[in-house]
Amino acid sequence: MFINFINNKKKEIFFLILLIIFFYRSPYIFLNGRFMAEEGSVYFANAYKFGFLYSFLFVDLTSGYINLWANISGIVANLFSLKFAPLASNYLALIPKIFIIILVLYNKSILLVKFEYKILICFLIFLSPTNVPEIWLNSINSQIFFSIVSFILVFSHYEENRINYFHLILIIMAGLTGIYSCILFPVFFFKYLIFKNKQNLLNFLSIFICTIVQSSLILYAKLSNILYEGKIHSINFDIFVNYTYNVFVKAFLGTSFTKYLYYNYLALELNLYLISVFIVLIFIVITFFLYNFLSKSILSNVENKFIILSSFYSLIATSFVVMTGAAGDYVGGRYAALPSFYLLMTALAFYVSLNRFKFRYFFLLILITSISIGAYEFRPPTKNVKHQYIKYLDCVDCPNWKNEINNFQQDKSYRLKIWPYPRKTMSLINY
Repeated sequence: MFINFINNKKKEIFFLILLIIFFYRSPYIFLNGRFMAEEGSVYFANAYKFGFLYSFLFVDLTSGYINLWANISGIVANLFSLKFAPLASNYLALIPKIFIIILVLYNKSILLVKFEYKILICFLIFLSPTNVPEIWLNSINSQIFFSIVSFILVFSHYEENRINYFHLILIIMAGLTGIYSCILFPVFFFKYLIFKNKQNLLNFLSIFICTIVQSSLILYAKLSNILYEGKIHSINFDIFVNYTYNVFVKAFLGTSFTKYLYYNYLALELNLYLISVFIVLIFIVITFFLYNFLSKSILSNVENKFIILSSFYSLIATSFVVMTGAAGDYVGGRYAALPSFYLLMTALAFYVSLNRFKFRYFFLLILITSISIGAYEFRPPTKNVKHQYIKYLDCVDCPNWKNEINNFQQDKSYRLKIWPYPRKTMSLINY
């Protein structure tokens, strides 16, 4: 009876386990809350100073796109007292992660056809090294998780004549919460051409309209010289090397191990540029081999071909956007999160599609390696703060929010200290 109960409730049990894992990563944030950078200094401050309409329609033209979820989070957080506003904003940042779990566990998919695949993708999303502390539970980086929502929806299996309006709302929300989801519009179009039905057409039209809106804003900001000067630039070799390390290496081996390996064994003997070129060449050779190996068997199946090509396109297109849009030569942290995720999804796509070949277990091995190392770094130790970024998750000599509120109440021009401290502050006075 107990075994039957576990089997019947396995999705709900796994859901609960994930929530416990979330809490374990940062009890401080779940219990106390905190504003992270522009989450407080821009989006919450806008709602506090200028009200609903301005905040809802706000576009940060220095970034070039609208971040609708951050706008909404700032508005909702202002419905609470200043004491609980950061906590409200953090719980709103939890919502897209909840959407991901619901879609993975309960949505019919052409990719996640087995429960073991659902478990695997959840662990890859939330436990692999791609889920860096920088993007954890803050509204400004919720766009990354909304993009993952869009990617999961790409592989949804729809009945011929039924319209899922909830999925349409999610796609529109994702498309208006950053450019990352908009990058996927060719995949939505590709899916409509293959699996022609009304839902796939509406999905494509929704993300395409969002893409036009976001592209127009970026173009306007660029032509008006409002866009941050470091954005939209050519890709030089330094960017390429930085990208290779932060995506192709760290996605599977994490931060701690790669730094240890490089500084102790490789830095004195090999040039970092040569290492990067070697890694990319290996990737190209493996891809070429797999394409020829699969072309006559696996890729003849329409669904398998769509899954693999969609994952590969998402990796290439998002990588290009990140390398041209990242500030300076740095393509790590939040910039590497999605390309790394799509790299893992490409490996997952091969693992799922190669169900008749033992070679598939190679991909399972590297995915489990990523999850294992990511689990080790999921809650970094308090030592080695410089590299492990525990200060993004825990209060290590952080500002006392109660004291900050008291200072603000005594002097309205006081700039409240927020995370990442001590660099960031927030002004709530309308000059």
